[in-house]
Amino acid sequence: MTILHRNVALLRVSDAEALREMELLVSIDDMVIGRISPTELVVDPARVKALVELLESRGLAPMVRRLGE
Repeated sequence: MTILHRNVALLRVSDAEALREMELLVSIDDMVIGRISPTELVVDPARVKALVELLESRGLAPMVRRLGE
């Protein structure tokens, strides 16, 4: 695996509809830096913990992986 960037957080979902449904449940706009694709968002790395807690509080179970350390 090649690492192209460091200190980047990526939120990836299974399909675009899943992301739309998640965005209806939680407000994540202030945590998102940009969109890579319909299923991938770049998240402020300093806000990952808050995002995970927010998703978990809504009954969602995010999987968090740290790469390249």
